[in-house]
Amino acid sequence: MTATSLPPAGKPLSTGRRREVEAQVGGVKRNIAFLSALVAALISMGAYSAGLAARGVYPFGEIPRATNDLRHQYVPFHTHLWDLLHGNAQGDLLFNWQSGYGVGFLGDFFTYLGNPFSLLAGLLPREHAELSVYLVSLCSIGLAAALMTVYLGRLRPGSPWLRCLIAVGYAVCGWGVTEGTIVPMWTWGLVAIPMLGIAADWCLTGRRWVLGSLLFALCWYANFYTAAMATMATALVFLVRLLLADTDWRTRGRALWRAATMTGTGLLLAAPAILVCALANKRAQPTELYVVSVKTDPLTFLSMLIPGTHPLTPAPNVYAGVLVLLLVLTLPFQSKVHVRERLAWLSLIVLTGLSFVLVPTAKLWQGGALPHGAPFRESFVFSGMLAMAAWICLAHMPRPRALLGGAGLLALLVAATYDYPAVNRHALKGVLIGGAVTAVLLLFYARGLRRPLRIGVMLLLAFSVFAGTTYTVYGNAVANDPRRRGPSRPQTMTELGRSAQEALDAHRNWPATRADAGPGIFVTNNDAMLVGGQGGSYYSSYVSVETATALRGLGLGQGMGGRHLWPANDPVLRALLGVGTVLEPAGADDVTVRTLPAPPLVTLRATGSDQAYGAPEGSIWARRQAALGAKVYTVPPLTRVGAPAASVPAPGKGFPLTKGTGEGPESWATFTGKCTPGARAFVYAPDLNATARAEGTGRRDSFSARPPAVSAPIKELGKAGADGRFTFSVRTPKDGQVLPPDALGCLDQAAFDAAVTGLKSGGATEVTAGGHSVEARLPKGSTGTAVLATTASPGWTCSVDGGPARAPISYHGLLGIPLGSGGADRVSCSYTPEGLRPGLGAAAAGLLLIVGVMGGARWRSRRR
Repeated sequence: MTATSLPPAGKPLSTGRRREVEAQVGGVKRNIAFLSALVAALISMGAYSAGLAARGVYPFGEIPRATNDLRHQYVPFHTHLWDLLHGNAQGDLLFNWQSGYGVGFLGDFFTYLGNPFSLLAGLLPREHAELSVYLVSLCSIGLAAALMTVYLGRLRPGSPWLRCLIAVGYAVCGWGVTEGTIVPMWTWGLVAIPMLGIAADWCLTGRRWVLGSLLFALCWYANFYTAAMATMATALVFLVRLLLADTDWRTRGRALWRAATMTGTGLLLAAPAILVCALANKRAQPTELYVVSVKTDPLTFLSMLIPGTHPLTPAPNVYAGVLVLLLVLTLPFQSKVHVRERLAWLSLIVLTGLSFVLVPTAKLWQGGALPHGAPFRESFVFSGMLAMAAWICLAHMPRPRALLGGAGLLALLVAATYDYPAVNRHALKGVLIGGAVTAVLLLFYARGLRRPLRIGVMLLLAFSVFAGTTYTVYGNAVANDPRRRGPSRPQTMTELGRSAQEALDAHRNWPATRADAGPGIFVTNNDAMLVGGQGGSYYSSYVSVETATALRGLGLGQGMGGRHLWPANDPVLRALLGVGTVLEPAGADDVTVRTLPAPPLVTLRATGSDQAYGAPEGSIWARRQAALGAKVYTVPPLTRVGAPAASVPAPGKGFPLTKGTGEGPESWATFTGKCTPGARAFVYAPDLNATARAEGTGRRDSFSARPPAVSAPIKELGKAGADGRFTFSVRTPKDGQVLPPDALGCLDQAAFDAAVTGLKSGGATEVTAGGHSVEARLPKGSTGTAVLATTASPGWTCSVDGGPARAPISYHGLLGIPLGSGGADRVSCSYTPEGLRPGLGAAAAGLLLIVGVMGGARWRSRRR
């Protein structure tokens, strides 16, 4: 609106003209609010990208960004999402045929791919999945900054440009830079804090209940883990605002009721994600191996408020930029803010920080149990509270005396913590220079300068926020450079990975048999999703105890306490799992394809064929022969023939081993057993950490077990001689280890080939696999048990000849369908994740509730 559009002085506006002027002013304010939110998003995304570019981190340089779980889980999961979106995956949202020889997928989807920005993976070429994962984090940061700019305006009116600068500090907070951005789905937590805060604000003003419920549901679908933390934080902030509100208790009660019903309806709508993930977590292979203490001394915690800090030992990553830190430290001196309000916000911050380092409340933040790995995953809620408190201080524009008080506290904080390990030189330099510049600019801004000078100071303040945030990201990239921890791997889709993907695509025979990248083609812990095939490689928090136990019982190697499954590496296990194609490395960047005589995906076992066939009861050889339905192994008794026995008895049955360090005979314990002449000799010692060598051939292999974290797979060491004798030696780097008495199994190749031929000739004549189903046609009148080459995990139901669906049985860990004695021609199985059906029912109830509320509102408006 221009000055010429105003009426002459003293002349009242007509009603229509007043409304027009108010609409124009409101439109200008909305445009400015939108622009400020957009500027916050651009500054935060630009600063984060500029910091990585300055250091040369991917995608701006050669330094890998994808390390640890970002490399081994999130990039492969996004390539699988690409395959799903483009129709190239074997499986669907409910089931994944490609990993772990068949595992449920919906829990993985909600946990790892629920962030809406993950759909960007489908817009880029598959080989750029790592870039799409970067964009997930980057866009989440931008949206978080924009929404926080909006939300801060709901807390207290004030300059939208100042709000956007505080929002930048929040969006590129310590948690986001060091933890959130390498776990892309978590970065939605940064979005959830302001998004849920806006919904909670509508509860205070009595508006938009339906939209608020939908926002709650969106946050829980996007990532239920961080949404739970954000919901708890929003509830705390809501209670503080409710207590500070200048209103009566009846109005407060109505606001509480709106908030409770909004939250409850949102959770009903999100029930499919919540229940599926909760039950998958309950079924998951248990492990307490990586739980880290939450104990943190006070000064270490305080040091983490300094932007750019990077802890060497676990500590809460809570910083939110120099501007936010200075204003929070100024708040105690901010006399323009009522004492009660200051006390409320400062108490909220202190008590929230304290709750992070006390085990009972830390477990509450984490959903009932301390996590495996980083113990302060809720730190982003603290950064959000810091940003809110900073805006409460700045919205009232603190006087110079208050700002000097805050600057003094900042100087004391630096003096008390500057020599702590987390405060690296970049953090120290950034807080000293940035704190001084920010304090001076705020002092100028508070002096009531004329508009041009005020705009100039604002621009300088914006530039200082951008520069300081960029430098903070750069300093973190320096401190967290993966090359400091040793040789770093290249980006995930290597030349080897591309060769493997092309080979698996060219030799796909699914669902007749599986194609497995195999243990020799290692790029990530989830190679089956990254390079294709239907292999065993699988790393997820949702590996079920049934799957982990079944595959370990059949000799599969595992890591992460059973949450990382390895590909099968021996012929019997590959036959049991229907692997017909396997890749082997051919040089550094190429592969060769080996075709195996594999049985079909569905095979038959005659009644009574599941026997040990003379192998020691409970041994892996007994389990394998029972699962195969044939005798293929000889398990000879072992005799120690070299090196003295260990001086200290080791726990468990078997041969105790003593530590050996050299190549001399005193370092090797030698054992011998009598096999069938020419038999292939395998050793299974899942808890052994040692090197084994076959005598006479020089062939060596390593058993890299670290129980209970890592279980070693079965190893082939060589062949028995013409007299049937097989001798091997073991050298272990530590005392207290045991070689099991039945460690040696001798495979009769002819018997094994005959068993495989029998399974092929008597197995399914045709197999059809859907996204989460499989159907097999059997030889007419088949009896006994049909065995599907996947583990008997919960969620499967099967029918015979179109009969009633029943739960299958565990056939020595594999999925078995009893056919009965009457003869069967066809079996079909379908997988439904546990919790999906009740979750959909709850979501339907939530939708009905929303429809009812909307219908009631329309009915009331018509009656008026």
